[in-house]
Amino acid sequence: MPMTGNYRRRFSNFFGFVITALAIAWAISSFALQEKISPLSDYQYKRDYARYEEIKKETDPQKRADLLLAFVKERPISKILMYVASDYVECLKSYMEKKDWAKVTAMQEAFWAAIPDEKTVQEAGIPVGTEEFIKDQLRPTQKLILTALTAAYYQANNFAKAAEAAEKGYQITQDKSMLPALADIYLKIPDTDKYLAIGQKILSESSIEQSYSMALQMAQVYIQKQDLKSAADLLGKVMDVYGDKVPPNVQESAWNATRAFAYGVMASAVYASKDYAKALELYQKVVKFDPKREDAYYFIGMCKWQNKDQQGAVEAFARSVVLNKTYAERARKYMEDLYKALHNGSLDGLDEVLAKAKSELGIS
Repeated sequence: MPMTGNYRRRFSNFFGFVITALAIAWAISSFALQEKISPLSDYQYKRDYARYEEIKKETDPQKRADLLLAFVKERPISKILMYVASDYVECLKSYMEKKDWAKVTAMQEAFWAAIPDEKTVQEAGIPVGTEEFIKDQLRPTQKLILTALTAAYYQANNFAKAAEAAEKGYQITQDKSMLPALADIYLKIPDTDKYLAIGQKILSESSIEQSYSMALQMAQVYIQKQDLKSAADLLGKVMDVYGDKVPPNVQESAWNATRAFAYGVMASAVYASKDYAKALELYQKVVKFDPKREDAYYFIGMCKWQNKDQQGAVEAFARSVVLNKTYAERARKYMEDLYKALHNGSLDGLDEVLAKAKSELGIS
């Protein structure tokens, strides 16, 4: 029986409805399938977490570590990556307590090798959640493992590998808090050039109040490298802030020794430039904080001599003499020469000068 126009229209409408319904169903099905296979979907997160909960039931640390590593190898892109990494590091504690650093580093290296890098994640074609995964899971995990690896190599005295791990960590995270540890590693190697480069970066990005201890240590390295000017410049910055006060949580007696050292280096640099007035001012600060620094009294004498204060020079040399250390012999010669020049070639009365120096310094 031929279709009437009305029936034909009804059939066409029904057929169109079926096609539309099928298309919607296919889209929903495709979306659901896509959602299921995405490693960052809620569906996969629940599956991963359930599996992680099963792994946590394993009480043997080595076996649990093996299971966690196997999980990461199979599921490197997972919303629970940081949980797994933290648990894995916890499993290494027994080996750390035994100081089995070879085992610790081998296990940490194995886990590091299983973690994807950012490029791999970005090229995985994951529909949504990639940036959040990198920010919230991948980078914190990388930092955790590399920090642990750095510490283990450091404890094993393998400073070259510790530096390698720390450098990777800093390059990935750009976390400035990692720089002091990296500087310390280069000091241990020792690679003083890299140490100083990192130290300068730390100083450039923080105040002296925050980094004065780094500046002091760097100054000592500059002294070892015979770069007195750079050492004096750094110490000058520290003394600009803490010359007249003590840093928090530092004993005053200890800081007095530091101030005497700092002003001594600064004075030496200025003395070398023949600025005797400024050098005298700095050497006087040295003996303010360390009243028995015989080298400082010697150079106070030299500065006063250069500034035509011969009597003051004699008194300063006398203090160096009675302290009887490295500069005593030279100080005695200059003291006697100057004293004679002031007293018509006679040394009469010099004993009184020396006795006065002893009394002022509390020397019996």
